[in-house]
Amino acid sequence: MKRKILALAAAVVLAAASVTGTIAYFTAEDTAHNVITTAGIDIAIEEWQETEQGLLPYPDKPVEIMPGTTVSKIALIRNEDEKAFIRAKFEIVVFDQDGNIMEIAEDELKNIIRIETGEKWTEKDGWYYYNEAVLTGEKTEPLFSEVHFDGPMMTNEYQNCKAEINVLAQAVQTAHNGETAIEALGWPEN
Repeated sequence: MKRKILALAAAVVLAAASVTGTIAYFTAEDTAHNVITTAGIDIAIEEWQETEQGLLPYPDKPVEIMPGTTVSKIALIRNEDEKAFIRAKFEIVVFDQDGNIMEIAEDELKNIIRIETGEKWTEKDGWYYYNEAVLTGEKTEPLFSEVHFDGPMMTNEYQNCKAEINVLAQAVQTAHNGETAIEALGWPEN
């Protein structure tokens, strides 16, 4: 009888082991793919000219001027994506009648071609920072709206010359990035 009980106990242990082994194969696994989408920053520079026909896109061809004149050139930045802080700067390049860049000292150039920036822009380190965040689809006030060419300072060496005013603008996010454009971090390298 001891043998029968021992055989029965061995059978129960083997049965339990086989059931436990089977249970080990019943498992499940799952993976969650969490996609995090970031917002984007995108801006566009707009240049306009006030004419007798109204406000028109700034022409592609050069505008002829004479010393002592003021030319309408309205430069502003449109925010095409998420709310952003915006900064901009402009560079004046003068080409002689042969198309070569003229080497003009910065102080002299400021006396010859004068550009006054708008009231909502603050200058720091050569950049002009817009004083408020710009909402999606909105535009800044003009960075500038006129270019003044001084009469007495524009001597004969400037005859048949061409002046370009190149505008560069940058934007960074406003979320978790300070209260103003000047305080904001993450501006691209110059």
